[in-house]
Amino acid sequence: MVKALRNMVMALTFVGVAGCNMFWNFMNDYMACGLALAVSVTAGFCVERIFIERSRREMIRLHGADWHSAENRQLDS
Repeated sequence: MVKALRNMVMALTFVGVAGCNMFWNFMNDYMACGLALAVSVTAGFCVERIFIERSRREMIRLHGADWHSAENRQLDS
């Protein structure tokens, strides 16, 4: 689900930025395509980061603030 949402956000961002340039002719088409690609990749990373932070907060809520240190103790023994 996260991958599909990320890909959808990336595609919509790319189309939005490239479409704005197509309608208003702000800059060179190659520069606009590069900018749209950079913005869409950044948007994809932001969406992934939101889901990672959300799952981390959920783990802290369920297992307490030191849930990660308990995992390390199990691996060490």
